[in-house]
Amino acid sequence: MIRHLVCTAGALLIMCTSTAYAAVLAPSNGGNSLLHAIGWQTFDNAGANNNSGISDNTPDSNSTFDSTPFGSHAAVAGGGQYLTGIIGAGASIQGRQGFGQNTANTFLNGPTFGSSTVGSAPFGIDIEDVSLADGSPGARIGPQGGSGTSSWKFQTNGNQEFGDFSITNESDYTFRLERIHYDARRGAVNSPQDLDLIYLAGGSSNLIRVSTGTEVPDLHVISASNFASAPSQQNITASVAASFTTPTAVRLAPGDSASFRFRWTNSATDFAQSQIDNLAISGTFQDQNNGFALIDPATVVPEPATFALLFGGLAMAAASRRSRD
Repeated sequence: MIRHLVCTAGALLIMCTSTAYAAVLAPSNGGNSLLHAIGWQTFDNAGANNNSGISDNTPDSNSTFDSTPFGSHAAVAGGGQYLTGIIGAGASIQGRQGFGQNTANTFLNGPTFGSSTVGSAPFGIDIEDVSLADGSPGARIGPQGGSGTSSWKFQTNGNQEFGDFSITNESDYTFRLERIHYDARRGAVNSPQDLDLIYLAGGSSNLIRVSTGTEVPDLHVISASNFASAPSQQNITASVAASFTTPTAVRLAPGDSASFRFRWTNSATDFAQSQIDNLAISGTFQDQNNGFALIDPATVVPEPATFALLFGGLAMAAASRRSRD
C-alpha cells in the first residue's frame, strides 16, 4: 500500500494526514511494484438494449485512482485517475461499438485479465489484484456462473464485427504502455473465428515508438488469434513492444491517448456471435524529466513553491475563519 500527504486547515493549526493508494498487487505485478492497470469486466450498452453496441467510459478496475491527485491533467480531466479509458463512441475517429452486451453467465468472466499465468510470462493479471475505479479493493464483478455477468459481443453484420477502445494518460508523466489483456471466445461454428487487435492512428491517438520517435503505424497488428474449433476460448495477454519486427517500447506523453480495435473476421454466416471479456491495459509511468525513470504519480511530493502556496492558502483560510468567529 502506498500513501501520500493530504493537508487541511483546522481552526488553530494545519494538520496533515495520508490517503491510501495501491498499484497492481503481487503476484500480478511480476515484481514491478509500480505497475498500473485499467480494465473492464462489464460493458455498458450504447442504447436501450443489448443489441445497441457498447459505449463505456467507466472502467470497473483502475489502479491509478488518487483521491487527491496532483498535476495539470488528472485533477481536471481524470477526476482523480491518472489513466482513463473509453469503449465505443469517443474511443477513435469511427468509434466502432461491436454488437452489444452479452449477459450469459456460463462462459468467460474468469478470474484474470488475459492470460491465466500471473507473475511470469506472459503476465496475465488477477482481477482482484487491481483496485476498483474508486480505489476500493479489487473484486471480480459478475464472475462466471454468477449474477451481473457481462461480455462484449460481436457479429458479422455491418460494422458489428469491430470494436474500438482507447486509453488516455491524465498524468504529468509519460506512460509506458506495456500489455493489453483480454479473454476472447468464438461462440459457434459459423461465428467469426479470426481476431486481430490493431492500433488506430489519427484523431487524438498518439502512441510513440521509442526506437524511432514516431507514432505506431495505423492498423499495426498487435496480436492475431485463430479459433479453429467452436465454441472455444483464449485468454490473451499481448505485449505491445514484442509486436514489432524489432521490439521497441511504446509511450504515451502526458495528455495523449492511444486507440485500438478488435477486428473479428472469417465467419461462415452473418449474425453468429463471438465475444470479448476482461479487457485491460497495463504499464508503468516514467519521469520524462529524469531519464524516463519509473515513477508513481500518486507518490509525487509537490515542489517547495507548491507547498508554500498550499500552506499559505490554508493559513489564510484558517485566519479568515478565526476573524469571522
